[in-house]
Parts: sequence; C-alpha cells; structure tokens
Amino acid sequence: MMIALLVAGITGCTSSAQRMQECEAQGISRDACYIAEQNRINGINAQAQAQAMRNAQALYPVQPAEKAHKHLHKGAN
Repeated sequence: MMIALLVAGITGCTSSAQRMQECEAQGISRDACYIAEQNRINGINAQAQAQAMRNAQALYPVQPAEKAHKHLHKGAN
C-alpha cells in the first residue's frame, strides 16, 4: 500500500500510456518515447532497490569480522 502511494506521488498520477501520448504529441518518435519511458521506470526501480538495501543495512548492520580462528584438527601436522 505504501509503495503504491509512493509511486503515485513520484509519477504525478499519470499512466505510462498517457506519458507516451504526451511525448509523441511533441513530435518525438514512438521509439524514443518508449525508451524514455523505460528509462524512467528503470530509474524508479533502481531508486527503490537502493532504498530497500539501505533499509536492510540499517536493520542488519554488517559486523566487522573477528580475527580468523585457527582450527587445527588432530593429526593435521
């Protein structure tokens, strides 16, 4: 639910088809409009993924590794 509200806020409540029509109405080729729309969607997804990673790192911070513990088996000489 929250993601839908976030996406609606980012997109300005216009659909992909509407943005494509507006782009083409400016005399830009359909292919160029499609590529621009795909880049827009990929950018939003990349930002969301980066934020999800930051959120996960905040919840589960990486602890520095302790010095390696040497474990010698019997008769491993």
